[in-house]
Amino acid sequence: MELELLNRRLLDSALMEIVVLDNELTIIDINSACLQATGVLKEEIIGQSVNSIWDVHSINKLKEDINRDRVFQGELQEISLDDSLRVVHYTISPIRDEIRQTLGYVGFGRPFTDTDSYEIELRQRMEQLHKTQGAAMVGLAKLAEARDPETGMHLERMSNYSRLISEELSTLPEYSLYIDDDYIQDIHNSSPLHDIGKVGIPDAILLKPGKLTKQEFEIMKQHSAIGGDSLRAADQQLGGESFLTLGKEIAYYHHEKWDGTGYPEGLKGTDIPLSARIVAIADVYDALTSKRIYKDAIPHDRAREIIIDSSGSHFAEDIVRAFLRREQDFLKIREQFND
Repeated sequence: MELELLNRRLLDSALMEIVVLDNELTIIDINSACLQATGVLKEEIIGQSVNSIWDVHSINKLKEDINRDRVFQGELQEISLDDSLRVVHYTISPIRDEIRQTLGYVGFGRPFTDTDSYEIELRQRMEQLHKTQGAAMVGLAKLAEARDPETGMHLERMSNYSRLISEELSTLPEYSLYIDDDYIQDIHNSSPLHDIGKVGIPDAILLKPGKLTKQEFEIMKQHSAIGGDSLRAADQQLGGESFLTLGKEIAYYHHEKWDGTGYPEGLKGTDIPLSARIVAIADVYDALTSKRIYKDAIPHDRAREIIIDSSGSHFAEDIVRAFLRREQDFLKIREQFND
């Protein structure tokens, strides 16, 4: 009882707003700072949904991160008794037991300040810059696509497939620090550049309706180096580590294989950049399930079998598992961007 009383005093003495939620996002505890800010009574709020203190748009953002097993960090619109809204910065983390099962969530909030408004403006400017960069990359990719009209909505599907796999990998501990929201957006923007090097392949080979000869395939394989070299030159002009860096990696290495039998360099395992490992499976899935001038599309289930059989040889096993966990979303994207 003394420990419980101490915990209560610590909770109520905190200047930050604190809310404790169960797995259904029902409020099971709330501290004095949050009660004062919202103007509600504790006995009225305990057992209520978070809809009673945060607006629907805010809750949807929270649920998106919860579904991806990520810590939520951002602004929530908090509802006061007079139905007015105030912006509060919240960090909401899962509460886990000894076997890492989620028991609920605890949120720590602080009011919005003038400094935050400058940060938001800067963030908005950065988002606009990212959109501009993304548009530039799509424009570059469309140049390559224009020479191969059979690809249809390939770029749109590729972008979204790559994003899905990145989102799924971001929920794993080994990737959670590396794959953040910026990385997910960057791979969505950069994946269309994977075949940009095909602008350097002769039409007789690129548009051939039948199977390529061994010599023709060797020429076709050069598109990886052509695209990678072109993007590397542009990347270096921008000082390296620019918005083109991920696209350069993808263009060079999306045909590498986990077992080292791919091209252009025969890289193996984790020597293959993560971005290229992700795009590789998105590219193969789309190639299998799409009709081309030289082949018919195969059904999703058959493509799924081929990808599973290629786990540990063509593809990294964790990438295949991520694909399988999101395959229903793959089907939705395939339907949405159907040729």
